[in-house]
Amino acid sequence: MAKPIALAIDFKKYTPQIIKTGFFLAQRVYQESPLVFFHVIEQFFTPPAYLLPYLNIEKERLEKALNELVDPICPLDITVEKRILLGEFWLALKNFLEEIDPEVVVLGYEPHVFKIPTAEKILERLEINFLVVKERALEKIEKILCPIDFSEKSLSALKKAFFIAKKTEAEIKAFYVITPLELGDKSCDSLYFLEKEKEIKDKWERVIEELKPSGINFSFETLCGNRLDEIVRKMEEEKPDLLILGRRGKVLKIGIGSVSKALLKISKIPVYLVN
Repeated sequence: MAKPIALAIDFKKYTPQIIKTGFFLAQRVYQESPLVFFHVIEQFFTPPAYLLPYLNIEKERLEKALNELVDPICPLDITVEKRILLGEFWLALKNFLEEIDPEVVVLGYEPHVFKIPTAEKILERLEINFLVVKERALEKIEKILCPIDFSEKSLSALKKAFFIAKKTEAEIKAFYVITPLELGDKSCDSLYFLEKEKEIKDKWERVIEELKPSGINFSFETLCGNRLDEIVRKMEEEKPDLLILGRRGKVLKIGIGSVSKALLKISKIPVYLVN
């Protein structure tokens, strides 16, 4: 059986978008994958024995709430499982995800000014694929934006973009951002840019030769400037349905890269964060 799509349900603001996104993925992208809706009761310590009956009552309440949320709107052609996880939060979540080994985890993410939200901690700690949604559910994919830096994870993101584009007939806009020689300079020296551009295009051609994507509408270009600023500008210009990028670049060994983290916070469209 294909790997499942896991949907992190917190019964909060973005739950409807998470559910709609899950249905879309199961019908258009991962047609053989079951959906696993899950909720973790937020325990950060092992409770004393006298609290367990109350936690079990809460678990039953949440199971009922999840059934009422999903069952009336679930398409008949989708296989669905629902799980309420009880136990120390991180251990329960880790064990659950290791057990089901999902293709991707869909979760909502609302940044906070004064604290780190649980969703961000999950994104930082767990080295798996995430699809992060906010106000806008993923219900169509006609254009995909995919910034790359030729690191291992960005190339994994490009492969994921090709896979999704093949399934949905979407157009892919891939690009590389050249950083100016002077950090404070917002423009590139023309000679430096031309030399760097040739190097980047050679790398791109080798990648395409290796991946051999066929039947996919895609393009590639090089830009120059601050990487985050250029990606945001490109998003505003192209108005894609989905942003696909690697968890981090070439330097960081664990967690999420600074650019990826910033994009998760400011992006209004769904972001597919590829491990």
